[in-house]
Amino acid sequence: MGIAVQHISKTFGAHQALRDVSMEVPDGQLVALLGPSGCGKTTLLRIIAGLEAADAHDGTSIRFDDRDVSGTSVGTRKVGFVFQHYALFRHMTVFENIAFGLRVKARRERPSGRAIGAKVAELMKLIQLEGFERRYPAQLSGGQRQRVALARALAVEPKVLLLDEPFGALDARVRADLRRWLRRLHDEVHLTSVFVTHDQEEALEVADRIVVMNQGRVEQVGTPDEVFHHPVNAFVADFLGKVNLFHGRVEEGKAVFGGLVVDGEHGAGQEGHAAQLLVRPHELELLPLTSTEAGLAAVVQRIQSTGSMVRVELETDDGQSLRADVPHDRFAALGIHVGDGVRVAPRQTRVLVDDYVI
Repeated sequence: MGIAVQHISKTFGAHQALRDVSMEVPDGQLVALLGPSGCGKTTLLRIIAGLEAADAHDGTSIRFDDRDVSGTSVGTRKVGFVFQHYALFRHMTVFENIAFGLRVKARRERPSGRAIGAKVAELMKLIQLEGFERRYPAQLSGGQRQRVALARALAVEPKVLLLDEPFGALDARVRADLRRWLRRLHDEVHLTSVFVTHDQEEALEVADRIVVMNQGRVEQVGTPDEVFHHPVNAFVADFLGKVNLFHGRVEEGKAVFGGLVVDGEHGAGQEGHAAQLLVRPHELELLPLTSTEAGLAAVVQRIQSTGSMVRVELETDDGQSLRADVPHDRFAALGIHVGDGVRVAPRQTRVLVDDYVI
């Protein structure tokens, strides 16, 4: 079941949480709503679920396939919702927590006790917690509780699965393991799913598509590869990983950044406009100070050699801070130390004029 959200706005008193948001979730995909705290992503998720109502405007709609569910209750939308803090019933066993949604169905829709038992057993196998049926939530780890919460949401066979920062309450190691598990689970069940996160790495690793949000608006929608490698503006580029930002101007159809000149169509017809050059740390090459290759002079301020890449922090002659991520073998060949002068040159360029990539 696909989801189509059209022209959704939401205000809370004087605060506008969402500003004319439109987006689509293709059938069977796992889509991340990604953005900083307060950008409106949880509000949008709750409106899709029916837990909040959007402001009434012409053209506003929430469609599940061809059905407009804007005016329907949360109970009739058939969504499964997983909260950040599990929301399990502490006095119920794992079995009863998962079975809860089935037991409270109307009598004519309620499965038999045997059918409920079979469904719970199927889900216990799916979440890899067989043998934990008689335990209580307090006897489980955080990651296990979240898997139980997910099984409870799946038990009622929802048309759509919605997850609000499902890993936010977990420590980094458990979070990394659980998100890989969620990706594998989704590949098995192929249920249309939307999850909220402010963790860029999480969204890039798990999602089929990412909706990047900021201040109540959608900035960009695309695959992880598209939003990371082809950001439409400076916010998306900076939010999806560290970015070195160079400031310059358009001169004679070229983008000029101090000693760097970017040729091509950048800035054609936009003479005198402010330009920005975005370069990710792994795209910034370090060269000996004696190199004749075009670049900017900088001084090494700090070196961090732990990890898969060597992180080198630098400062240019005009006081700009930069970061370069250098492979260990390349760093060893350079033989640089803190206080040494180098030249920095971008291997790949993204130029923005008036805040938009061109």
